[in-house]
This record gives sequence, C-alpha cells and structure tokens, in this order.
Amino acid sequence: MTVTLTTGLTDLVRASLGDPLAEIAEQHVELLHHGSGSLSTASLHRVRGTTTGGVSWSFFVKSIHTIKHSAWFAKMPEELRAEALANFPWRADADVYLARPSLPSGLRLPRMYRLDDLGDDRLVMWLEDVPVTSSAWDLDRYRAAARLLGDLAAARPVAGRSSAPREPLNRSLRYYCAVPVAGLFLPILRDPATWRHPLVAANADPLLRADLLALADRIGPLLDALDRLPHTHVHGDAGPMNLLVPADGSAEFVAVDWGSPSPAAVGFDLGQLLVGRAHTGELDPEDLPAVHEAIEAAYAAATADVADPGEVSFGYVAALVLRSAWTAIPFELLGQEPTPELHDLFRRRAALARFIVDLGRSLLP
Repeated sequence: MTVTLTTGLTDLVRASLGDPLAEIAEQHVELLHHGSGSLSTASLHRVRGTTTGGVSWSFFVKSIHTIKHSAWFAKMPEELRAEALANFPWRADADVYLARPSLPSGLRLPRMYRLDDLGDDRLVMWLEDVPVTSSAWDLDRYRAAARLLGDLAAARPVAGRSSAPREPLNRSLRYYCAVPVAGLFLPILRDPATWRHPLVAANADPLLRADLLALADRIGPLLDALDRLPHTHVHGDAGPMNLLVPADGSAEFVAVDWGSPSPAAVGFDLGQLLVGRAHTGELDPEDLPAVHEAIEAAYAAATADVADPGEVSFGYVAALVLRSAWTAIPFELLGQEPTPELHDLFRRRAALARFIVDLGRSLLP
C-alpha cells in the first residue's frame, strides 16, 4: 500500500497548522521501517514539507489492512484462517482515534486529521507527527508509564471479581493463543531443528525449550484463571515505542498504536511495557528485574481500587507469558546469515525468554 499525495493535502496542512491560507511550497514522502511480523500494518510513511511562508509541516501516515492482506495469512493453517479473519482487531487503532475516549491526565492521543477508506478493508490514517524528546527511558519513566496505564485501567473497569463461569472477557488474548500461537509459534518451538540452529543452540540455555513447552501446556488453565480477575479496557500494545514522550510537554505520553478493542485482565498492559525495549535490544537483559519490579509496583498502586496486588501480579505475568514467551526468541530471523550482531541479538532475546519463563514458572501448579 502506497501513499498518494492528493489535492486534499493542502487542506490537511492548513488544518494541522491552523492557517486557512497556507500553501505548500515543497513536500517529501519518507518510507519508515515497521516490524515484518505485523499482521495489520501495511506501511508507515512520514509526509512532510514547508509552506510558501517557510513553515514546516509533517504527518505520520499509517496504512492498515485486515489480516487477509498480511504475508503471515498464507502461512496459517487453512483451518484457522476463518477465525483469524473474524477476530483479529486490525482496525482497533483507528477506532480509538475516531472515538477519542477520555484518558487520564498526562496521557493523550495523537490527532487524526483524516481517515481514507481504500476499500477491501484497507484504511490510511493521517496522524499528527509527534516530535519526541531524546531523554532516556530510565526507571522513573517506566514508573510514570505504568502509573498512567494503571490510571487508564482504574478509570475504565468493565467487570468485578467473580468466581463463577462467565463469558471470557480477554477475547483478544484468547484469539491470539488459538490462532497465531497454536498455528504459527508453537510448531516452531516444538521442532527440534529450531533448537539445533546455530543462532539458537549457541545462545539459549539447554532447558529453555522444555520450560517453554511446559508453559505451553498450561495455556488453557492460564486463560481460564485470567477470566476470573477484574477486567478493564486496555491499550493493548503499550510498549515504550507506542508511548511517545512529546518534546513540547503537552502530555507525559502520547499513546499510539492501540491494539485491543476488548477488555483484558488487570495487569495486561504491563507485559508490553516490559518487553518492548528488550525486543529492540535497547534494554539490557540484566535490567529486566529492576524494570519488572518498578512497573508492577507503580501499576498496583494506581489500580488499588479495582484489584489487589496479587491479582495485578497474576494478570501481568500470565498475560506476559501468553503473549510474549513464544516470540521472545526471534525465530523469524533464522534464515539470515549468523553474523556477530545477530548472535548478540539472539543472546539478548534468549535471556528475555528465560526471564519470562522464570516469572511464568511461578504460575505453574
């Protein structure tokens, strides 16, 4: 999917600048990198330029589509494709921007200037391009993010405690476990050839495969246990890359790339907050314990009125395991040349997998 510059661009520039007389002097389109494993993001672009008056303007343009247009769709077992089409929340991000829900003080959405419907379940969002600060993600920033995610959860509870069976509320996580995990990730984990690959064998500890598969055998019970926790509306993909720190101080964070339209168990959003920078290699595995402790404590304090600390801890760790344990090691890169840089990435990601597994083992009977 490509970005087409149309005559409507002038109207977008005028709206973004608040200048009804602005005229475009020059314009540029920059293709941005996005994860190859994305199921719904087709492309990311930055469209920028200047006006005849010398004022700079810029948009972040995100193209999204239903899962049937994803390269991963053809790799799914055929019997799982119908369920994937019916349940994958490919337009969750756009729907949040359209609804503009009330958010806790300190958290805001980017402005969406236009939504283009290209047909065949393809959309293009023209969004505010948020200039971000260059300051680091230290423990204080992690605590602030966890506190605001807790404030978001506390402000939007959808169910109280209940030990009685009920309709599962963590619908997105159940779909994720039933389709991508069962159909794509677990077969890779179970294949002995995966663990003989030089990038894996040289960097993963010998017990990691067995520990991951032991957790995989508990997916159903963990989902059932999550159903009995308090539930809230969530961001759904609250990694640091989706919590922008605006340079203009307009908020503590600008929350982008919302991932779940359905409620989830309390603590759910902490998982991506923990693993986001570990996935990119920005967070050293040795720092994971400190980040884990900091975000759990900050979130638990913010959600004290809707959940007790034990419920937060279980919801956080169980959701972390179910969502991130199977993809902690970047198996999608096994076809690449095993360079020293790639070995270092696999070392870090194997350490992330071990950390998640060790947390998850506390949930096993």
